[in-house]
Amino acid sequence: MKDVLKILIVLFIALSSVLFAATEERPVIIVPVFGEIEDGLVYIVERGIDEANKLNARALILHMDTYGGKIHSAEKIMQALSHVDIPTYTFVDTKAISAGALIAAATQYIYMAPQSQIGDAQIIQMSPVSILGGAKQVDDELKEKIYSATRAIVRSACERNGHDWKLFEAMMDEEVSISNVIEKGKLLTLTSHEAVETGLAEGISGNISKFLESVEFGNIPRVKIKPSAAEKMSRFFSSMTISGILLLLGLGGLFIELRTPGVGLPGAIGIICLALFFWGHYSANLSGWVPLIFFAIGLILLLVEIFVIPGFGVTGITGIVCIIASLVLAMLEWKPGDWSSFPNLEELAAPLAVVALSFTGALALIGVASKYLPAAPFTSRLFLSKKMDKKEGYSIDSSLDLSAFEGKTGVAKTTLRPAGKAVIDSHLLDVVSRGDFIQKGTKIKVVKIDSNHIIVGKMVESIIDN
Repeated sequence: MKDVLKILIVLFIALSSVLFAATEERPVIIVPVFGEIEDGLVYIVERGIDEANKLNARALILHMDTYGGKIHSAEKIMQALSHVDIPTYTFVDTKAISAGALIAAATQYIYMAPQSQIGDAQIIQMSPVSILGGAKQVDDELKEKIYSATRAIVRSACERNGHDWKLFEAMMDEEVSISNVIEKGKLLTLTSHEAVETGLAEGISGNISKFLESVEFGNIPRVKIKPSAAEKMSRFFSSMTISGILLLLGLGGLFIELRTPGVGLPGAIGIICLALFFWGHYSANLSGWVPLIFFAIGLILLLVEIFVIPGFGVTGITGIVCIIASLVLAMLEWKPGDWSSFPNLEELAAPLAVVALSFTGALALIGVASKYLPAAPFTSRLFLSKKMDKKEGYSIDSSLDLSAFEGKTGVAKTTLRPAGKAVIDSHLLDVVSRGDFIQKGTKIKVVKIDSNHIIVGKMVESIIDN
């Protein structure tokens, strides 16, 4: 009897749970699509889709206000939306420009706020100029190749959701004309009223609350996908503009640090900026540990070339190539070993442009720092601002018999990394260490004369106060 009672209790609890779930109101999921469209946003939209599936939501709504961004990221969002089985909406709060307009095509219904716009979805070829705020149209020989795949994705989305493909084609290509809508030679951008008149938008609502009421979701529970602090930071640091700035400061700081002994302010800034760069792209599900490993290998090879191996050869060049490859790979979505997913030339263009601009900016930063920072109170130790000449009591005499200095002692006048200058028998001479790092002021001894090279080593570990 007790067993039967237990079974009845279990059945009652299970039945109550089912009845409660059946009467529970299915929510609508609202996903913010604000700011630049980049790979960090892809993860947020995918999280919203997962939440909609988990809660058996009534609808998925994209709350949009964007000037666009990376077409590759927009395509990934569109592909994710193509697998959603519940009704999908886009509410354009202010702007759905460029990639934002294409994402809107991937939803079934488009609503707009007054004074909002949608359109101008021409694909821009990334270059250092476009990163600085300019725009470079796709070259004619590449235009058809680049547009072909994107057009197919957008056309498929329009067919699936009942949108007029011609309107979106006119947003992407100025060669397309539509009678009484847009003439050839101009890109289509529609106001909210024009979007309704052309049938692109279903209606106009003052804000998202009024929009929800207009589609009879006013009293339905709402679940807003709120980006976490980490996701916000990831989106910020993985954007193209911020990535370029981080690389510029990171590379510039490390290059300046290589000119100075120890770890100082430039090196600390460089390490922090590069750490934020790699963390941002790693958190955006773009890169794994491979780019960071490549960067570490490249940096080690470069340090070996600078401090151990005289001159500049294969080791240094390999190090630079590894560093460049790591920075580019960090901005790409690619799984090592899966060559089928390796980015094509069009997808490589933007990261290459960012890295090229950052390297150029870092070199310019070094030039400016070398010229103006030596006189500054807090940076005077970073750069050699004084020129040593005969007036200071030292001179370099090319007619000297270098063999006479073998076994002599002296003082490192500059930091030897491994090359530098030392004072030996009142002569200022070019010397090179045996590969170790010798700080300025360290007492040294000439251990060998090799052709025209004076090779020195440390005599003592203490540093002379001069």
